[in-house]
Amino acid sequence: MMSALVAQPVWPAPARPARRRGDARPVGRGTLQLVGPGFVPPAVQPAVEPGVPARVVSRPAQAGAAGLRLTARGRRLLTVLALVAATGASVALGALVGTAANPSSSSATTTTVTVAPGQTLWSLASAAAAPGEDPRDVLEQIADINGLASADLAVGQELLVPVD
Repeated sequence: MMSALVAQPVWPAPARPARRRGDARPVGRGTLQLVGPGFVPPAVQPAVEPGVPARVVSRPAQAGAAGLRLTARGRRLLTVLALVAATGASVALGALVGTAANPSSSSATTTTVTVAPGQTLWSLASAAAAPGEDPRDVLEQIADINGLASADLAVGQELLVPVD
């Protein structure tokens, strides 16, 4: 590819009528013209004659916020997000209905016990267990109700203990 400037010789131009302001200047003899890759000549606008109305060209409306256009990938992503939201809503609704229909054993009546010096979680569970009930199950219920991560207790700590 070559880029070049072409210089044409200047010849005396024949007599022409005077140009009006805004008229396009034609490329002709005696002018320089750029040529080569990437050259785009300027657009020439036709002159408007006096007394003749200008032609109105309507442009299509540009896509704004109201005219949002999605690609195929965007539509797929939007569909997946809608399905995830619907699944999450149905799981939450199912959990809510399931809780209302079948109250769990953790919602049994409880009492508040303040930990005294020397008391352990095992001693509290053994005291709260019904006759013949395994204290390990009661210990697990106490830990679940109070959100305990370990069996360590502090003196004066208040715990919710299930009452049978």
